[in-house]
Amino acid sequence: MKKNILRILLIINGILIPIFIIYVLGNVLIEKYNDYTFYNSGNSNLESLEIKGPKYKIKQSSLIGIPNSENYIVAEYKKENDKYGILEEEINLPYEVPKNTFNIIFLDKEFNQIRKLLKNDASIKSMFISNTYLSHNKEMMNKLSRLSFYIATEDTNNDGEINNRDQHYVYVSDLNGENLTKVSDRKVKQYEWVNENKEILLNFVTENNSELEYGLYNIENKTIKETKNKTKEL
Repeated sequence: MKKNILRILLIINGILIPIFIIYVLGNVLIEKYNDYTFYNSGNSNLESLEIKGPKYKIKQSSLIGIPNSENYIVAEYKKENDKYGILEEEINLPYEVPKNTFNIIFLDKEFNQIRKLLKNDASIKSMFISNTYLSHNKEMMNKLSRLSFYIATEDTNNDGEINNRDQHYVYVSDLNGENLTKVSDRKVKQYEWVNENKEILLNFVTENNSELEYGLYNIENKTIKETKNKTKEL
């Protein structure tokens, strides 16, 4: 009797186990086939996984205190979503603006909004404060009276928006954001504060990259003196 029962159980297991294996393998093959058709069909690319909605979110940087001033600034910038809708947070370093900054808000010592730097949103690629704020010399600190920016106000590449791919120019303003002034209509490679923050030295873009051409912008009288002779790089 026991032998018959054992024989029956072996027969049942011999039938069920292959069925189970076939079932599992069948599901695996079906999933593989669905994945293959998804990635290779013309209507099913990774864009179908993208989260529908705005391309970016408007965010604000952390509060930044301005040296030699009671004022603060907050940068407004566009933070793009990646294709899956994930918004990555940024760490904002002191005296730098986040990528895709389009305006800067100035606040007083009680954190009331004074003004925005730009009347119309544009692109602010960078903000630069003279490195004298790192000095322990209070006299030098007290001479800090301007902020400088690299700003684009026009869609120079005609892509439909003003962003960091457009042509930017050097601007300066007072520490409270007033009197924003364009330093030069010429393109610059880089610039730096010199002569105790009284002037800005501009390294202009030239037709021949092997040549150097400078301009010295005076903050007070808003004039620029360009070098008469071009100096070739060694």
